[in-house]
Parts: sequence; C-alpha cells; structure tokens
Amino acid sequence: MKNKAVLAVTLFSSAIISTSVSAKVTYLSCPYLDNQASDLKIVLDQDNGTASLQSASSGPGLNFTAPASFGPEQVTWRKDNKSYKQTFSVDRMKLSFERKTFSEATGNTYSDRSECTIIKASKKAKF
Repeated sequence: MKNKAVLAVTLFSSAIISTSVSAKVTYLSCPYLDNQASDLKIVLDQDNGTASLQSASSGPGLNFTAPASFGPEQVTWRKDNKSYKQTFSVDRMKLSFERKTFSEATGNTYSDRSECTIIKASKKAKF
C-alpha cells in the first residue's frame, strides 16, 4: 500500500512539472504601433486563452488582459469601451500586430500596425 501511495505522489508531481514546463506563453515586442508606447509588449498565453498588452509609457488603453482566440494563423481579441471598440490581432506567420479601432463618434474604423519580434526571457529572471 505504501508503494502505491509513493507511486501516486510521484505520478502527480510529474504531471504538475510536465504541465508547468509545457506552458505556452509567447512574449512579443511591438514598438511601432503607437508613438506614445514604443515599449509595447504583448503576452500571448495560449494555455489560459488570454492576451495582454503592457506599456510602462502608455496609459490604461494599452495595459490590459483580455480573453483571446488562438487560431492556426492569427490570435485575436477585443476591448470595448463607451466611445470606441477595438479589435487586436497578431499574425503568427508575419509576426505583425494590428489594432482596429471603431469610433462611435465618427463611424469610422482606424487601423494601426506594427512589426513584432519575439522576446526571450532573461537568463537573470527569477521566475
């Protein structure tokens, strides 16, 4: 019985380690989308189905996390507020990022794009 308990704990621990190691998170630098956010980073977390935008130099418009759809060619997500609706996409083949903004006030859709590069975590990072 003791051997079965040890085996169960070992298998459970291996499953946790295996899950942690296989986490699919991609970090992108997309500096050309907005002049006010040349430090823009995108975090695509496929396992949790989310996309995050991060920019220390920008306001809350480019700092958020949203549910995302991970397709074979694109990752897409959206963010809406009272005066505008935004859709975001990352092209997996071209590593390009696009933001489309529909303005309720004008009735127009505006598009911004940036080429991106994949960022590797620093070897000095603690986690």
